[in-house]
Amino acid sequence: MINIKSLSFSYGKKPVYKDFDLFVDGTVIGMIGQNGAGKTTLVNIILGLLLPSQGSVSVNGLDVKDERRAVLKMVGASFEDSEFPGWISLLDYLVFVAQVRGLSRADAEKEANALLDRFDLTEYKDKNFQKLSAGMKQKFGIAQAIIGHPKYIFLDEPTANLDVRARAEILEYIHDLAWEKGLKVVILSHILHDLERICDTVVMIHGGRLVLQSSMDELLSSDISRVYRLRCKSQTEVNDLVGQLKSLHVKGIITKGITLEFSATNKELREIEQVIGGHTVSPTRSTLEQIFVNRTGGELH
Repeated sequence: MINIKSLSFSYGKKPVYKDFDLFVDGTVIGMIGQNGAGKTTLVNIILGLLLPSQGSVSVNGLDVKDERRAVLKMVGASFEDSEFPGWISLLDYLVFVAQVRGLSRADAEKEANALLDRFDLTEYKDKNFQKLSAGMKQKFGIAQAIIGHPKYIFLDEPTANLDVRARAEILEYIHDLAWEKGLKVVILSHILHDLERICDTVVMIHGGRLVLQSSMDELLSSDISRVYRLRCKSQTEVNDLVGQLKSLHVKGIITKGITLEFSATNKELREIEQVIGGHTVSPTRSTLEQIFVNRTGGELH
């Protein structure tokens, strides 16, 4: 579990958190918020890399300030645009990290080679980090964060610079690893439909405030108002549909050429589809994206 009480932190005169509280104990936890919301800062505080001006932070019951070394032994982290030493090979670095986390030399080499193979990096194992492409660097950052199976893993934008196939495979691997090994994984990401697929818990931060904390199941089953889109064949059809939607007191009707948008809850959508049968209606955002917009009044970038 991660337990934060009455946390305050500022960069100089710029406050980031004030009297911030958070208690979270999921398995795969999605932490979302706009750029500058304080997500990466919060992780740095949890890891003891930044010191708050007040408040307490504990991980698995250990106080980060008083027992930082013990906390660091059970965490792994990968940050966006992380850099690693250029004088050591990928294999040797992973073996070193695994040994720091308590594995024997033999087990460290076995797991390091398995991860390099799993992330398609075997042919680069004797090269250093600077020889990798952006996508390869991203995968190596994840590998060093998870080797040795630390109890808590923090991944900042783990699928940045990855193609669609690699992103899906790595997300599935992280999800399965967390549940099979009993690990806690905290993912910071702007790609919310990816988080919908693998997270069981969501933490939403906006302007240094906790605006939402919930299980993913509860969020996805909630009857929120979402924005939907349908494409018509002509302007005449658009005008006819606008009239029908207005008769149903539908909110947020917007026309963009022959495309029509409107807002509706799940219950309202079922009624609308009965009236305008024959038209394909699709949401403009994933459920999690829409909830973020509803709660914060803004969009992720």
